[in-house]
Amino acid sequence: MDKNKIQILVIDDDVAVLDCVRLSLQNIGPYQVSVCENPAEALELLRTNSFATVISDVNMPGISGLDILESVSQIDSKIPVILITGNTEPDTMRRAIHLGVYEFLKKPFEMSDLAVTVKQAVETNRLKIQNEQYRNHLETLVQQRTIELFAAKSKLERSYLNTIHAMVNAMEVNDIYTRGHSERVTAIAMRLGKLLQLNIDELRQLRIGALLHDLGKIGIISGVLNKEQSLTESEYDSIKQHPIIGAKIIDPIGLPDTISKIILQHHEWANGEGYPYGIMLDDIHPLSRIVSVADSFDAMTSQRPYRRNVEYSKAAEEVANNLERQFDPTVGKLFFDNQRQVLSVLKDKDALKDLLQEAF
Repeated sequence: MDKNKIQILVIDDDVAVLDCVRLSLQNIGPYQVSVCENPAEALELLRTNSFATVISDVNMPGISGLDILESVSQIDSKIPVILITGNTEPDTMRRAIHLGVYEFLKKPFEMSDLAVTVKQAVETNRLKIQNEQYRNHLETLVQQRTIELFAAKSKLERSYLNTIHAMVNAMEVNDIYTRGHSERVTAIAMRLGKLLQLNIDELRQLRIGALLHDLGKIGIISGVLNKEQSLTESEYDSIKQHPIIGAKIIDPIGLPDTISKIILQHHEWANGEGYPYGIMLDDIHPLSRIVSVADSFDAMTSQRPYRRNVEYSKAAEEVANNLERQFDPTVGKLFFDNQRQVLSVLKDKDALKDLLQEAF
C-alpha cells in the first residue's frame, strides 16, 4: 500500500460496483482504494491494514454489511463505515444506527454524493485520530495545543451533526409526506429559542432534540405511518410509542439527558392529555414545550395522506386556541405574536441553512 495515499476499503459482492467505485474515487482524490468481493477476506484486510474509511454493501451472502459495521467498530471505532443499501427496512436502519454507521448511500446513488460523503468520512477519521492523540498526550500538549484542540473539537462536532442528519434522512427517506419535517421543526424551534433568549448550550440541545424528535418512527411499520384511512386503536397505540423508541435509540450514544426528554415529551400536553405518559405542564421540559409547538404547527401545515394541510394563519390560530390545554401558554403566545418573523425562515432556503448552522 502507498502510505502517501489515503486508504479506502470497498466491499461488495458485485464486481461491477467495485470497479465503478474504485475508479471514481481514485480519479477525484489522493485515495488508494482496495476492493474486496469476499466479506471474509475483507475482515482479514481490516485486521492487518489501516483504513481511513470503509464502504460496504448491506446485502451480501454470508457476512452482511451490518456484520462488517460491527466488526469495524470492534477493530477500530475511529473508522467511519458508509453503508450502500437498496432498501431502507426499519430494522436494518435501526441496527445500523445503533452500531454507529457514519452514512447511508441508497442505490442508485450519484458519484458526486459518494465523493462528498467519502471526503467527510476521511476528515472525520483524521479528526478522531487527532483527538485520540490529544487525549493520550494531554499533559504535554495542553499548553501548546489548546487552540488546535478547540478547532479540532469544533470540526468533530460538525461531523457528529452529519451523523445526526444521517439518522433523520434514514427515517424520512421513504415518506414524501414527512420529508423535511424535522428540519422545518428545528428551524421554527430555533427561532422561538432565540426569542426566548436561550443560551448557546440550550440552543444546541434544542437543535439536536428537534432534529431527532421523530427518530422513533423508524421503529414503526411504514404501512401504519402512511395509512390513508383512520388508524385503528391498536395502530394509534403503536404510533404513540415512537417517543419511547426514539429515546431508547439515542440512549447508547451518550447525549445530554435534555435531548432524551425533548424526544420523549414532545407529544405531552399541558393539561396531561398527551402521550406517552400523560404528564402535565410543570413536568414537561421547557425545551420540549418549544418543540411541541413547532412540531404541531408543521404537522398541521404539511400534506399528509389522511388529511389536507391548512394555511399558516389558521394553524397559528389553532396554536393560540389551545394554550394551556395543549401548549405552554408562554411559548404558544410568543409563537402566535411573532409568527411572521418565526415562519419567514421556512420560505428562505439560505436563511434556513444559516439558522441551522448558527448553534454549531
